[in-house]
Amino acid sequence: MERTIPQVKLESGAGRAASQFLNEKGINRSLRIDLRFTGCCDASLCLRVDDIGEGDLYMEADGLTFIMDTEVYRLAGGVAIAYVEEKDRKGFLLTSERPVSEWEGFGVSDIQV
Repeated sequence: MERTIPQVKLESGAGRAASQFLNEKGINRSLRIDLRFTGCCDASLCLRVDDIGEGDLYMEADGLTFIMDTEVYRLAGGVAIAYVEEKDRKGFLLTSERPVSEWEGFGVSDIQV
């Protein structure tokens, strides 16, 4: 079985921002694309530091390894990762081929450690 994530697209600057975050924290691990539940809104996608597990899908881009559970991939499909640095919001913005909520694309998140 092919275990590669069919599509993770890093927008300009996203890979550099993720690498900088990991380097500053001294972390040399993969980044998991996962679901996040905040309790107040629908689920959203996030990035968190993790290790590749059996059955995970993975992809390497910009010197980083991205991993995704097969169930999350079935729900979301391909994912685009952007880095936003604006006055009122700063962080990673993940959007998916099949949006996981009606609010997708509005909120940004940090990489969870």
